Amino acid sequence: MKNKLKYLIVVCVFFMNACNMQRPSDFSGNEKEIFAENLDIGFLIGTPVEPVIFDSLLIYFDRFNGQTITIFDVKNERFVQRFLNEGQGPGEVTLGLLKLFVSHDEKKVCFFHANSGRVYMYELADIITQNNIQTPQQVLFRDRPANIKKTKNGYVGIGMFDDGRYRLYDSEGNMISAFGKYPFSGEDMDHMGRFFIYQGHLCASSDGNYFAMGSSYCDNLEFYKLENGTAVLIKKYETYDAKVQFNNVLQINDDCIINYRHAYGGKYCYMLYSGKTHLENDRKSSIGGTKIIVFDWNGNYIRSYKTDVNIISFCVDEENNIIYATTRDDEDGFIITKFNL
Repeated sequence: MKNKLKYLIVVCVFFMNACNMQRPSDFSGNEKEIFAENLDIGFLIGTPVEPVIFDSLLIYFDRFNGQTITIFDVKNERFVQRFLNEGQGPGEVTLGLLKLFVSHDEKKVCFFHANSGRVYMYELADIITQNNIQTPQQVLFRDRPANIKKTKNGYVGIGMFDDGRYRLYDSEGNMISAFGKYPFSGEDMDHMGRFFIYQGHLCASSDGNYFAMGSSYCDNLEFYKLENGTAVLIKKYETYDAKVQFNNVLQINDDCIINYRHAYGGKYCYMLYSGKTHLENDRKSSIGGTKIIVFDWNGNYIRSYKTDVNIISFCVDEENNIIYATTRDDEDGFIITKFNL
């Protein structure tokens, strides 16, 4: 009788935990098809990625002719300027991809340069003029995160950390706390392997009170709320592990499903999703997706948009209901498109 009672207790606990575990739906309800329109920027571009929208300014990473950032006024359909030189001098950056984000409250445009572990912050008033831009304010992150986003009182970052999946930083780049566990078997791996296998895309809400992370090679998706200097996990989706190995290089199995390819945060959380296997993507890890999934910051699914072209990266003008995205043209080059929602 006692053994039977113990068994019933174990079964009840199992089902209680199963009920509390968040499982993803197929995110296909309330889906709308949207269609790309090429944005005529009127001048030569290189490889535009990492776009952000600030008021009517579309700002994106676009290495060309020794400069790295391009600004385009979408309201008046005119080129504004390029800036942020490549080099070793003051206010210059060495080669490497920049992660772009905006600080809405401070009206600043920010660029994170992972090679140096620095954030460069520019006043919006400075970059919209044709005059020389002032040397930007800089914040140094000594533990070299791979990516960061601005929060209300500082930053959140991901990287090859020994302790925790995420880190919170203050406004000066000093670490406040390390937290978060890697999904599935990630906690049993070394810090480098688990980061590469469970790498993903980070975004934060425009008010800086929430952030989300979507993994690239499994369906892990996490939503956090920031309160009282700590981060609280409020929702998590995950059902299957990554079919990826890491042995000094990342080895992706042909049947590995590619999940979240880019993310953007505003009033809502937007995740670019692939859903194709590595083989279906012609074994190209840089391939994006054709579906943008929208969540509120409590992690609840709202709607999705199905695009007619493959998106590499994107941003959302929530005020005017427009998505701006990097896509490929017929000659396998990069172009910028927009989608009216």
